[in-house]
Amino acid sequence: MTPEGPGWRRMLALFVLVMVYLCVGAAIFSHIEGDPEIERRLQLEAFLRNFLGNHSCVQHEDLISVLREVDQEFTFALNTLRNTTVYTQWDFIGAFSFVVTVVTTIGYGNLAPKTYSGKVALAVYALLGIPITLIMLNYLGQLLTRLSTRVNKCKLCSAKPLVNKLLNMVLIVALGLTMLFILPALAFSYIEDWTVLEALYYCFVTLSTIGFGDYIAAMSENRLGHRGAGDLYRIVTYVWILFGLAYLSLLINYISNVFIKKAEEMERLTKEKLEAEVSRLQQELSKTGKSVYKTAANVKSSVKGKMWEAPSGNGIEQETGNVTLLRISQLSES
Repeated sequence: MTPEGPGWRRMLALFVLVMVYLCVGAAIFSHIEGDPEIERRLQLEAFLRNFLGNHSCVQHEDLISVLREVDQEFTFALNTLRNTTVYTQWDFIGAFSFVVTVVTTIGYGNLAPKTYSGKVALAVYALLGIPITLIMLNYLGQLLTRLSTRVNKCKLCSAKPLVNKLLNMVLIVALGLTMLFILPALAFSYIEDWTVLEALYYCFVTLSTIGFGDYIAAMSENRLGHRGAGDLYRIVTYVWILFGLAYLSLLINYISNVFIKKAEEMERLTKEKLEAEVSRLQQELSKTGKSVYKTAANVKSSVKGKMWEAPSGNGIEQETGNVTLLRISQLSES
């Protein structure tokens, strides 16, 4: 019985492919982001030196202490400087947004437990919540698959089945991208005051569970930041995340299956070519062996069938073709 699943050779090949892909990605982003980062840091360095030069009353160590404290609660520090009301991010809606990012493994990083009891509770909560959420997303993905199957049965072009299948696939992808990317991106662009490109970037980073946290929707700083509409906006946003995760995981699984099928097909074709080549070589060797055996048998029978008669003499050498025989006869007594 052959073991199921990929073998070590396929796993090693896949590991090498992933490592090469990661190295290529690292080289690309290092080239794109490296110089702009150095430029930003040089500008920040010039700004800080200029600030200290223009504000000689501010001590260097005091500024370091201020920046260290601000780094812990940057948003709150901005609100404090703006004389806004002190509020907590850990109200029910804020905590709801936090647990959604936990169980979906998005993890923006903008909100994290600071107490030891909160960190322990997070570990226990995530161990239970992540599997349950994955099961729910799996079921939701199956429902979306059924819906896409029904759409795939539409006869937009009944005369040509291949064209009809292609049109149905385009319709499914277009509907998904429109409902879960384009329309939400337009809404985020208006409410969060982002560009459309930034909103699309946020949609992909969120639904792919990458979750950098550089752009976060449904926070307090937006056009619906007040109570009521802002809370409803947060809930709708995280419901969108759940449906979007199911759709994007379905799309990623489809792309993965296409790659797997292509790899298996290439492996099968390569195996068939090798087997055909080995079979051809075996046939050639068999033919060659039979020919050699037949030639040897003909030579052997030819040698055995020949009779050579020696003329008078004690030792006479006689040649017939390429075969030389030496026959020694005894002299008869007179």
